[in-house]
Amino acid sequence: MAEEWPTAKELRAMPEPDMRAQLEKLYREIWQARQKTAEGAQTQTHRFSAFRRQIARIHTVLNQRRRQAAVKA
Repeated sequence: MAEEWPTAKELRAMPEPDMRAQLEKLYREIWQARQKTAEGAQTQTHRFSAFRRQIARIHTVLNQRRRQAAVKA
């Protein structure tokens, strides 16, 4: 199951509501993966680091936007 997530460059072009929706989706997916691991059904534990990396990528872009808005104000 190869998932294609947007790169930081693509995230910067994305509107904020879409990024927040994607962030919620990632949090939901990581929660479901944790549940599967607890049940013993999850064998793809490498996906946790990929989820966290993408979440960090989105937070980084959001923080950059907040800083730019604060400088302009």
